Amino acid sequence: MSDGPADVTAISPNAMTVGDAVGLPPRGRRFRVATYLALRDPLACVLVILFLLAALVGPYFAPYPPNAPDLNATLQGPSGAHLLGTDQFGRDILSRLLTASRVAAQAVLIVIAIGGVVGTILGSLAGLFGGALDAIVSRMIEIVQGFPIVLLAIAVVAVAGPSLTNAMIAVAVGAVPDFARVARSVAIQLRTREFVEAARSVGASEPRILASEILPNMVGALVVIATFDGAQAVMYEAALSFLGLGVQPPEASFGGMLSEAKEYLAIDAWYAFVCGIALAVVILGLNLMGDALSDYFQRSGRR
Repeated sequence: MSDGPADVTAISPNAMTVGDAVGLPPRGRRFRVATYLALRDPLACVLVILFLLAALVGPYFAPYPPNAPDLNATLQGPSGAHLLGTDQFGRDILSRLLTASRVAAQAVLIVIAIGGVVGTILGSLAGLFGGALDAIVSRMIEIVQGFPIVLLAIAVVAVAGPSLTNAMIAVAVGAVPDFARVARSVAIQLRTREFVEAARSVGASEPRILASEILPNMVGALVVIATFDGAQAVMYEAALSFLGLGVQPPEASFGGMLSEAKEYLAIDAWYAFVCGIALAVVILGLNLMGDALSDYFQRSGRR
């Protein structure tokens, strides 16, 4: 996607080493991973856990239906009845933010499922086989990187109509180069390693080597990229919904709520403030988690 956090450079194709290309730890070490993350950046863990809880179970515990208006309680501040106040239609802001968190989580899943799978497959094949395939994939990646995601989203929405899925497909296309570049780099580094040559010597086919030897050893780097691109997916979902290209009213989304709130800044800045803070907290948590995971996998690779 477009310019990401500075930490992404630590696992970019130009900066990665074979030591950084590590897979997920065995089951017995996963508790140590969680412990490391909790000690390394407890704020990231707290923010990501809150985001996941809000997305998974938050709407079920919302105090009010997110789209239920109450014209007798419009643009009210925080109170006992409405902990985060109400919007211009008297809808409960907390309930709508919980629903917006689920929308943001869906955006992350769409981007990672499409961009991650396609980018990983293309990059792995290009790195493993090289030659003309590598050249073609590299040129495709450069073309996609040079195309603005917002313009691509406008084109997709113009053809298929505005919706969360259509907007996130455009964002997922923009995420393909991130995964492809990392997967290609790791595949190039690993294709001549001893364990890969050993697999070839016993007659393993190239697809089998890719599935059993190459892909498991790049999971760590791909998880880090997925975390950073997940944060960008939330940001783009909010931006596109703000422009009217994503989730459509009256459904709640971070960008849609901010678009509504901007009309009432002069009389009630609280609405925009709380929506902006919620969006910033989600993006911050995912970026901090990506930074902590990057640090962990690099340390593991060096060991």
